Amino acid sequence: MVDHVEENREASKKKSKKPIESGIIYLSSIPTLMNVTILRRYFEVFGEVGRIFLQPNVKAKSRGKRGRVFSEGWVEFKNKKIAKSVAASLNCMPIGGKKKNKWREELWNIKYLHRFKWAHLNERLAYEKAVHSQRMRAEISQAKREANFYVQNAEKNERLKKLAKRKLKGDKNEKVQESGIDQDSSFAESERIYKVRLKETDEEIMKKKRLKEAKDSKKTRRKNLNSEEMQGDELSKQKSFLTKIFSAGAGADSEQEDD
Repeated sequence: MVDHVEENREASKKKSKKPIESGIIYLSSIPTLMNVTILRRYFEVFGEVGRIFLQPNVKAKSRGKRGRVFSEGWVEFKNKKIAKSVAASLNCMPIGGKKKNKWREELWNIKYLHRFKWAHLNERLAYEKAVHSQRMRAEISQAKREANFYVQNAEKNERLKKLAKRKLKGDKNEKVQESGIDQDSSFAESERIYKVRLKETDEEIMKKKRLKEAKDSKKTRRKNLNSEEMQGDELSKQKSFLTKIFSAGAGADSEQEDD
């Protein structure tokens, strides 16, 4: 009976025990060239380790898969008590180890995250990824706008250059024409300026007088001829008019005699 009671007590104790909760520690800095396998090997000494996530450092240059550099990390312990003790004991402590260990002098920066679950980390990573993609889309759209603006300005500049060249050609042609006209006019003016008028001789003066007299005599003759013709026309008109009158009177007298 006693054994049976003790067994029941042990079973009730087991049932009353709460399930072991996992705990997560946060590493604000990861030693250089330390990866997931090395961290797991190091922390498994303290207790059972679950999931590990290390954030790659985008700014630092990576040396392949083995030489990747990480900026921060999260380590999950199956028991949160172990996670608390690890964070309390190792924070701001050197990594230690053998003398050949390259991380011997580096310090741990560890913090225990209260009430933090792995789902929260996934949500945070998804949010950061969405923000990053949105930022990239915004930058790409801005770059496209800048490129289109640059192309439009370049095309506009080319068109303006072509128009300016055409205008320059037209202005040059006009200037050449104007300069030719100016040269001709200046040449003619220079000729006019440098022409020397000589005095006329007596013979030239007499010739001019004779030519004038001949022209005047021709004009007078033409006037006289025209006046004579006009007079002849008037006389002929008067004669024809008189003949008409007299012929009409003679016809009337002959008719009276017949009667």
